[in-house]
Amino acid sequence: MLEKENIIKVDGGTFVYEEALELVKMLNSRNPMDSINANVVIWERNGVLRLMVLALVAILVVAVIALARH
Repeated sequence: MLEKENIIKVDGGTFVYEEALELVKMLNSRNPMDSINANVVIWERNGVLRLMVLALVAILVVAVIALARH
């Protein structure tokens, strides 16, 4: 979705036109690592990656506390 002059939104994350072109190349690549990297970049830009890291940290804290009490 083209918003302003050079700003493009992809899944809620904002990208400059050149970044969006690179993202398209990565998503269309036959290399599976390029597709994974593109998805991680999208997650980082729209905030999902931050939530996943926070959830992982919370799970680790709960696990450490559970093991410490046992």
